[in-house]
Amino acid sequence: MKNIFLFSILLAAFFMTSCKKKNDVAQPVGPAVKRSTLLLTEQQMNYVKLDSVRVIPSAEQFAAVGEVSFAEDNLVHVFPIVSGKVETVDVSLGDYVQRGKLLATLLSTDISQYQKDYSIAKSNFEVEEKNFTRTQELYKSGMLSDKDLAQGRSSYNNAKAEYEEKKQILNLYGSSDGQDAIFRVYANLAGYIVERNIATGTQIRSDNSASIFTISDLKTVWIWANVHEGDISKVHEGDEVIVRTIAFPDKDFKGAISKINNVLDPASRVVRVRIVLNNLDGLLKPEMFATVLITPKSKEKVVVVNNNSIILENNQYYVMMEVGNREFKKVQIRTGRVFHRYTEIKEGLRVADRVVSEGSLFVLTAYNQL
Repeated sequence: MKNIFLFSILLAAFFMTSCKKKNDVAQPVGPAVKRSTLLLTEQQMNYVKLDSVRVIPSAEQFAAVGEVSFAEDNLVHVFPIVSGKVETVDVSLGDYVQRGKLLATLLSTDISQYQKDYSIAKSNFEVEEKNFTRTQELYKSGMLSDKDLAQGRSSYNNAKAEYEEKKQILNLYGSSDGQDAIFRVYANLAGYIVERNIATGTQIRSDNSASIFTISDLKTVWIWANVHEGDISKVHEGDEVIVRTIAFPDKDFKGAISKINNVLDPASRVVRVRIVLNNLDGLLKPEMFATVLITPKSKEKVVVVNNNSIILENNQYYVMMEVGNREFKKVQIRTGRVFHRYTEIKEGLRVADRVVSEGSLFVLTAYNQL
């Protein structure tokens, strides 16, 4: 605050000194003529920003408290489908992983049993395959009947079906026909590891119902806003919103309401509404708190100007309007309703007029020194 105050004093002094220099220039003899506009130098313009008079919906914008959440359409929970002990964890929280990336390995007796069943089924199939080959040869030579051939084919088909079943089970659990008894956990979605609930040595029970990893691509996020009971009638699906966070207070994330819950929380008396936001730059993180500014739909439009442009002087409101290149004049205005960043203009300005939005007080001070 101290730096801002000193900067304000220096900037005001800069304008006043510039104006004084102009006044010190020798003037022709005759009646003094007061200028109706202020001409700034290019150097002075570096301290000034302009904004346009614009039209916005007249609906009263209101704020709601919200938080950033995962977009559940792009979220995958990874569950262990076997019991065992965690041998290795190959990723950390926040890591970006490609689909198929190895996440962790578990030493599992379940896998050992599946491998054993597979080995037995494979051995039985190999035996039956040889027996059926011999049965076919004997049948061709006339030493076996049709019944013997049918029985041999049936035994062969049963052994083959059993072998294929055990092989599919083993493949399902990500193992091989070796004897390592290792269950491998792979990522089935490309994205960020947003939850990790295991560590090396963790024991996983067969009745475990909690996910060990959660993966989200975070390219889109959901914002859940809490709308109080008194404001429920104002919100509609499609209403425009601006989301601001503590982490990025000067950045506006724009979106629209995509869903309004039908259930009112009996304790807090709020209804949760959902906003889907593009998050390609990855700035928004789940669990961030947010302020959600909701603008209800309205057909009525109003002419407004940036709040920072308006100056109160002698109980009257003024703006410094651009009338030419680096040239400004003082304009009295009549204001109306105040919105979040804008104030309604009832008289004094027209749409597309350009006014000073930063440095307006200093420009006015310099103008008054003319």
